[in-house]
Amino acid sequence: MANRQRRRLLIVKGSFELFGGGERDLLNNLEAYANHFDLSFATLHPNKELIEKLNELNIPLFSPVSNWTYSRGIFSEIFAKSSRTASQKWHTMLSSTKQGVGLNTLFSNIDAVNITSGMASLEILPLIPNNLPVHTHVLEPNRGLHSNDLHFDVDGTPKQNLKLTKFLLTIQRRRDEKFVNLASKRGEISGNSKYTCERIKEVYGVESDVLYPSINPKLWPMKPTKDEDWASVKNDFDLVENQYVITIGRAVFAKGLWKTITNLSHSHLQIVQIGGGVNEKHMEHARKNNVELKPLPRVSQATIRALMRNAKAMVSHAINEPFGLTPPEAYFVDCPVIVSNQGGFRETVVDGKTGRLLNEGDDWLSAIEEGHKNRKEWCKAGREHIKQLELTPETQARKVFELFTPYFEEE
Repeated sequence: MANRQRRRLLIVKGSFELFGGGERDLLNNLEAYANHFDLSFATLHPNKELIEKLNELNIPLFSPVSNWTYSRGIFSEIFAKSSRTASQKWHTMLSSTKQGVGLNTLFSNIDAVNITSGMASLEILPLIPNNLPVHTHVLEPNRGLHSNDLHFDVDGTPKQNLKLTKFLLTIQRRRDEKFVNLASKRGEISGNSKYTCERIKEVYGVESDVLYPSINPKLWPMKPTKDEDWASVKNDFDLVENQYVITIGRAVFAKGLWKTITNLSHSHLQIVQIGGGVNEKHMEHARKNNVELKPLPRVSQATIRALMRNAKAMVSHAINEPFGLTPPEAYFVDCPVIVSNQGGFRETVVDGKTGRLLNEGDDWLSAIEEGHKNRKEWCKAGREHIKQLELTPETQARKVFELFTPYFEEE
């Protein structure tokens, strides 16, 4: 790419304290972004994986002298303490950071800012000079503030009165709405799926375009690699090939583990869960349904691939998943996909062709058997579907560059 096309882009992600799909996707795309921009990265809470990736790509990091962390507790929620302290922490970084140079100096030496939503991300917006174009990638409207999905205990019972919860979160919700509306005035907003774009319009009243996450084929090779070591994995976790299903995601109610246990009652299939959060309520529910639930500790990428390749299916009862990277990932390792007919799953799964989209009351066991029987055919069709959606790091980086191009041409 010619030097005259090189622009300096600051990438912002509020926190890597929780290392979920959005954070992994961002790291996955950095190398492709570096093909289009000279990059720098700002966050209030870096983690080991971020630091290693930035060092590998020689991308400068800007973070506070002491990391910001999410504040829990009822009074913190009522008074939006986490958002307020995030705003304060970003403000301290204007003059100095852990790396020495303050954000004010950085702002005078960049051309644009790309923000990925999440905890403590949008709070930087009021500090960004008005001459800098901003693109905001909204992974989903904050579900804790704009829906009830996260306000249920693991068994689906409300943690407290839902109307009271909504009232207590008023301050947080108004701050969130203020920041998103500010983002819409500063530049383009993108959602990570068509479903997310619909929710952005519904919640905030602003328009957005789709900017899909990406799949890195290097991380999901179609053939087993030596480091997957299925023989060790099955012995370590006492598994039998095709005698278990795998589900990925922290075990909150919105991720659907409780319903997965219910629908696999007396099936003789083990449930392998990755993502943490399983508690005694889950284990007791599994025992009552004669299901063996195996929550695994944090495992390597290679181990996850081995588990998926040898599972009977990848299942998810997730409620309104904004996109969901697990179905596309499963296609690459020939793992049948059986998921709820909701949210972004409707974009990555074509029912009966690349997997199954099931509604409340559908027969999950017969769908799992159908998927196992058609695993090669479905996953091949799934990979073709993903190819059509262009879920690649290069596509995402190119689209972001194109979003900023009109601003650059005005100079």
